[in-house]
Amino acid sequence: MLLNKVNINIFKKRKIKFVILAIVIIVFMVGFVAVGESENKGELYPTSTQGLEVVKATEIIELKNGDTLNLSIDVIQKEIAGQTIKMFGYNGQIPGPLLKIEQNSTIIVNVLNNLDVETTVHWHGLRLDNKFDGVPGVTMEALKPRESFQYELRFIDEGVYWYHPHVREDYQQEMGLYGNMLVSPIEDDYYNNVNKEIPIILDDILIEEGGIFAFFKDYANHALNGRFGNIMLINGDDNYNLGVTTGEVIRFYITNVAGTRVFNFSIPNTKIKLIGSDIGSYEKEEFVDSVVIASAERYTIEVLFDKEGEYELKSITP
Repeated sequence: MLLNKVNINIFKKRKIKFVILAIVIIVFMVGFVAVGESENKGELYPTSTQGLEVVKATEIIELKNGDTLNLSIDVIQKEIAGQTIKMFGYNGQIPGPLLKIEQNSTIIVNVLNNLDVETTVHWHGLRLDNKFDGVPGVTMEALKPRESFQYELRFIDEGVYWYHPHVREDYQQEMGLYGNMLVSPIEDDYYNNVNKEIPIILDDILIEEGGIFAFFKDYANHALNGRFGNIMLINGDDNYNLGVTTGEVIRFYITNVAGTRVFNFSIPNTKIKLIGSDIGSYEKEEFVDSVVIASAERYTIEVLFDKEGEYELKSITP
């Protein structure tokens, strides 16, 4: 089933000429577990977009040791698949700001909850003090609407990490609350030389006429976050574009933020070098045809675009 098209512009070297390339994500829908319509009783979360600010472009924020970041959790509106829908965003962005910082740094993040529900921020994969881990009822109390909390984050390890809520993830994460953290290694020769570094966040979202498929306030209506989407998203967009020059090597940091979908990520007619994952960089790199990415996992790959032509981004699952 064709769910999404993503355009990559491949620029011909020296001639500044480009070809629009279709990148297709192909998936076969898998049944999801849901409560039957006769049992769907209870109050729904509101979906009106009236008066909401429009989503902002994702920022890249470069931070240094000792810096302080202010991060708000906001209610916004965004267009997906031709529909304007209510969503959430960190600093009004989907994905939230890309935080770039050097290994062994420590920063302060002041989080303000502008939602009408409780939330926290969990810094997925970071080694930090337990009280800053963002798990309500275990490491901290959930932030009520208009409350704030100061997190201290230590970036001990290099690699790609992500942040998201730990309150009703089935709802809040689906609504757009996710973002990447990219920690650069202290060694200058840690990675191979590449032309660009691009974070890629894979997601799906379940859209019906009028907005996101309904969420109930008192309970999750899909078991174990088992809510498969019908629209594929790359970096929060169903029409993602990327410019690449022929001959460039791109390092992609891939994160799967989907609630339950496993992606089988591939770029046919290229050589994909798998160099790391959420446990860090591999001692032995290898060429692969595809990378299977489960929910919350991250993988780091390098891809050479050595020929002008059409490249497809695919996820094919049985």
